[in-house]
Amino acid sequence: MAQTEIQSVGRAFEVLDRLAEGAANLAMVSQVLGVSAPGALKILKTLEALGMIRQLEDKRYELAVGCGKYALAYSRQNPLREIARPALEELSLTAGDRAVLAVLQGSRQTTLLVVDPRLGWRHPELEIPSGPHLSLQLATGRVLLAHVPLECARRQYDSYPPEVHPAGLRSFDEVKALLAEVREQDYALVPTAQTHVRFLGVPVRDRAGHVIAALGLHVTEPQSLENALVLARQAAARISDRLVS
Repeated sequence: MAQTEIQSVGRAFEVLDRLAEGAANLAMVSQVLGVSAPGALKILKTLEALGMIRQLEDKRYELAVGCGKYALAYSRQNPLREIARPALEELSLTAGDRAVLAVLQGSRQTTLLVVDPRLGWRHPELEIPSGPHLSLQLATGRVLLAHVPLECARRQYDSYPPEVHPAGLRSFDEVKALLAEVREQDYALVPTAQTHVRFLGVPVRDRAGHVIAALGLHVTEPQSLENALVLARQAAARISDRLVS
């Protein structure tokens, strides 16, 4: 019975994930879940009764306001995002590129805030915390993993299929060497899908000097790494100062 309850919860979140992409009818939801229409309907009606989704006049379902309160509550319970926002907005404007604030949850990265001047300061899709992301692939994730016990990186590395190596790292010894280099340099840099853009990550520290977050910045040619690193570290220091005050 416990297994059935867990499965039902999982399927409910699958429905929410599907509706986050857009409205869907019963047949679509049934197909996504891989269950019969009556089974899918029970989950839909439960979520509707809880105020998480609503049915439209054309019989399709979409997310309802009940989902929003959890995103808002998460943001309020994690004030780091709003503390860091002014520094990220200034950094993004000065650098003319995308800035990111991320934290580690378990062995994976969660992105708390993204600011991109090219999309507008308060772009709705950037306002919503997102994750979890595979940390070893990201500059911010590498910064975060470099300052926590190695067991976190080990869990991340072991989560990949044996035939697929994360970011070309063929053994965990290579992961340890990489993270040691990140600690020594106090930053990480990775390529992106765009050949002229790199992703830079630097640590954000609390008053005791512990790394509590990572600040990321896209570095687009012809901007130099040296200049981007100075700007990113200055922004991280401003966030740290606000945490102390």
